[in-house]
Amino acid sequence: MRPDISVIIAAYNVERYIERAVSSALAQSPAIEVIAVDDRSTDKTWDALLQINDPRLQRIRLTVNRGPGGARNAGIARASGRWIAVLDGDDAFHSERLARLLKLAEEQKADIVVDNLSVCRESDGATFPMFPPARLARLPLLGLADFIAGNTSLAGGYALGYMKPVISAAFLRRRKLRYQEDLRIGEDYFLLAEALALGARCAVDPAEGYLYTARAGSVSHRLTGTDIQNILANDARFVSLHKLSPAAAKAQRKRHANLQEAYAYACLVKAIKSRDFPSALRAAAASPCAVRHLWRPAWVRTRKIIPFLLNRKGKPEWQRLTIF
Repeated sequence: MRPDISVIIAAYNVERYIERAVSSALAQSPAIEVIAVDDRSTDKTWDALLQINDPRLQRIRLTVNRGPGGARNAGIARASGRWIAVLDGDDAFHSERLARLLKLAEEQKADIVVDNLSVCRESDGATFPMFPPARLARLPLLGLADFIAGNTSLAGGYALGYMKPVISAAFLRRRKLRYQEDLRIGEDYFLLAEALALGARCAVDPAEGYLYTARAGSVSHRLTGTDIQNILANDARFVSLHKLSPAAAKAQRKRHANLQEAYAYACLVKAIKSRDFPSALRAAAASPCAVRHLWRPAWVRTRKIIPFLLNRKGKPEWQRLTIF
């Protein structure tokens, strides 16, 4: 029998987490197949996958490291489900997540469904919703303009690109959509942006259904100058391929300006760290706005001690941070 949903798990050096990820997917109530793709891990991730005995689990071991986009593409190529759900190897699904999203997709006749995420921050054990539920409740359908606007801020917190969609396999095939393998950061954003630009109907559930593990060593929050240049290049490609509405074009211009500022900031920080002060001065002169972001490293350090200074029974974490 054809499964309702194929869960694609991209796994790279996640031996501590992979059993939890696979188990959370197998525990979902729709008809499930799980395709775990070991992206040439150097730890015991593959051995951990071999220990899981369930006929619904398929394993793929890549011979070269292709990054998260490449690993997901390998899984999608194998998938036979009507829907495709992605799950990172160090994350997990909450109970009944896929059943709830599948029901929403059918009710809304949607091509894509997304929901809120629970952030579990390993550094201090804090758990909180990634996005304010009330804000997502005001977005029952997510359009391209709102999605781009939710991926423009450099003020900290999380962007809408962190959402982990459940996507119609037929839509992916019809539109020939796959993850971009040249990106190691931002591949989630571009797949969803492409789908929305191509007319996908995206329904939003404000409930938390995906457990996002904020690991101390994660690269998601550490954009280098090269990362930003790659994102800018892919943004340029995206804009050249799609005719944007006025609202989407306005959001895209803001995103571009903020990415340019982020690139200047990355160059400034690199010059300061290498004690190349002439280059630092040139970077500051070229983009004075980038200088104002120098407070961010100090703020990151301060955040680590905030839980010990604030009453943890006060406002939820997301009310104390700029989210997007």
